Amino acid sequence: MGRRGRKRQLDLETEYWKLLQSGVRTVAACQLLGIGRKTGYRWRAENGGLPPARLAESSRSSRFLSLLERQRIATLRGRGLAVREIARRLGRSPSTVSRELRRNLRPHDRGIYDGDLAHARARGRARRPRRPLLAREPELRRIVQQKLEREWSPAPIAAHLRETYPDRPAWHLCHETIYQGLYHGGKGGLSRTLTRNCAPAGRCASAAATRSRAPRGSSPRAG
Repeated sequence: MGRRGRKRQLDLETEYWKLLQSGVRTVAACQLLGIGRKTGYRWRAENGGLPPARLAESSRSSRFLSLLERQRIATLRGRGLAVREIARRLGRSPSTVSRELRRNLRPHDRGIYDGDLAHARARGRARRPRRPLLAREPELRRIVQQKLEREWSPAPIAAHLRETYPDRPAWHLCHETIYQGLYHGGKGGLSRTLTRNCAPAGRCASAAATRSRAPRGSSPRAG
């Protein structure tokens, strides 16, 4: 397999694991990505059912504090350092540190911030179910649905949203979010009848382009 082939397979595997992490089941994830279910089961078996370490590392957003950062906050706070100095040493903004202390300190903690306990509290909040963004934003849902009906695939739709609405960062969806909206159907507000047309690599767009090149008024001849 050449370099391009390996890169494409790695990209597909990454998308597969992201879909699984978002709650999509193995068979459904394989259908959305246009791969055989045996491939999905093989990827799971090769990794012991857990996402690869490279994916876990790359998926951590810099917006959120890590366990190590919370442990450092606990240590520095225990030494009596002020919020601004803690933030400077972490390379974070003071508002991030003060918000962390406000969110993850409880009255019964008696003013003692525990990094491990704070991390567990933060992860507990993150696991609580939230309404999908497409369900909360009717206008955004309408735009995405229209593009799907024109047989755009999720990746070009995500790029279109970033280019067309630069002043609305909340609308800058990643294509995994659109795949999730398709999978969850009514919960995400997207028509599930379109999922068969929305495999990666622009298959929807290529199909539409093929049809657009057909002469007008042409029809299959009767056998």
